Amino acid sequence: MESQVLAILGSATTPVAATWVQERLDGELAYTTVITILTRLLGKRAVTRSRSGRSFRWTPVADEAGLTALRMRRLLDERDNRDAVLSSFVSALSPHDEEVLRSLLKDAGPGTDDTAGAGGTDSTGEAFRTGAPGTRRTVPNEPARSS
Repeated sequence: MESQVLAILGSATTPVAATWVQERLDGELAYTTVITILTRLLGKRAVTRSRSGRSFRWTPVADEAGLTALRMRRLLDERDNRDAVLSSFVSALSPHDEEVLRSLLKDAGPGTDDTAGAGGTDSTGEAFRTGAPGTRRTVPNEPARSS
């Protein structure tokens, strides 16, 4: 359901209300369920929100691929031996996936952790980007994303 909600949010040209999302789900979900999904996505930093009257307007930060990457990062962060997890992950990659990963790492180069990863605004409206898993840095001189 999260992927479906993210896809609907991604089709919007401006921040939208939860009722807008619910309508595009063809009434398949109750309003409270849509709110629950959006709130969970907010907790995963896949969406942002801004107050609009008594409700919120929602904006995607991550698409379906980004949401999957956030899940992978969260799982990695939960493990004690990150090196072993990463080693097992890489050793199980197909040759094509391994080549894609090598290319991405090569393109990223050293010292790019500051600009890599998802971003958004925190509860104070301050812009941030996530870098290495489990880290977060404030982005000076970058306007906060509209929610």
